[in-house]
Amino acid sequence: MSPRRRDPRHPALLRSRLRVFFFVLLCVATAVWGGAVPLAAAGAGLVAAFVSLDVARRRGDDLAYTFVVLDWLLLGLVVAAGGGAAGPFVAAVAAVPFFQLLPSPRADWPFLILPTLAMLVVLGAADPSFGGDRATGVLTVAALTATGAGAAALLRRPPRRAPVVSVDATTGFHTPRRLPELFESLADTALREHSTLGVVSLRLAHFQDVRDFAGHERSEALVAVVARRIRRHLESDDLAFRVAPDVFVLALPGRDLASARAVAAAVDDDVSASLIGGRRQHLQAGAACFPTVRRLDDLLREADADARRVPAELGHAAAR
Repeated sequence: MSPRRRDPRHPALLRSRLRVFFFVLLCVATAVWGGAVPLAAAGAGLVAAFVSLDVARRRGDDLAYTFVVLDWLLLGLVVAAGGGAAGPFVAAVAAVPFFQLLPSPRADWPFLILPTLAMLVVLGAADPSFGGDRATGVLTVAALTATGAGAAALLRRPPRRAPVVSVDATTGFHTPRRLPELFESLADTALREHSTLGVVSLRLAHFQDVRDFAGHERSEALVAVVARRIRRHLESDDLAFRVAPDVFVLALPGRDLASARAVAAAVDDDVSASLIGGRRQHLQAGAACFPTVRRLDDLLREADADARRVPAELGHAAAR
């Protein structure tokens, strides 16, 4: 079986690509201004970078932190053999935390910075003078590491914008702007706890017809009633989003696909059980499950497809 194609935005893959670029530049710099030993260390880093790229493509995060430690160890050798903390290659220290942190989740940052100590050990052993003053050398490395980390943090910071509404006024549900952020938090928790995360898609059937006939205010009043009925089936840690005028998404921690589908069916039964706004309402309800499906966009597509698949299956069964 061929390995599964890795998402090109996967942090380990992005780190590996930046690692290759960094060590290519370092090889050029050591070839021009360094000697045989710095060039050999930079070349070893480039080889490791290409290996990390292949591993990231095939196995994702496997061995990711091993390659991070190698980055610092090999850079330490380049710096130590190229003049120590007072030499020209120490400036490259700032680039390593930058390319390691920029594509990585913030929760991983402490683990990516900690291997800096490996480089300090190498410098302490291979460059006893540490640039003439050991304390000054340590401070130089720390300052350069902080500079690279700070640059990554600035680029990862979202642009300042005017305050946006995060709660839908009609339903009290979260707006779609909160969905990626909150989903990522729930998904991280599910992975950490080896649990599941059910995702339910609920679409009000013929809502546009209702809006055209009854107007905006009455259609929003209808949505408010539907939202109250949805809430009856949510537990304390479940989250609900109104992602479109007629579409709701539920995130259900700890629910597998069968449980998520049961919630979807229960909500549909509740909404259609009695008249709302003088007419019978119906939901197209479907579900998907994380981590069976990993990306948010794919989960939403799968839940929406599931909502269309169920009525089709019922129609085929009735025809038979």
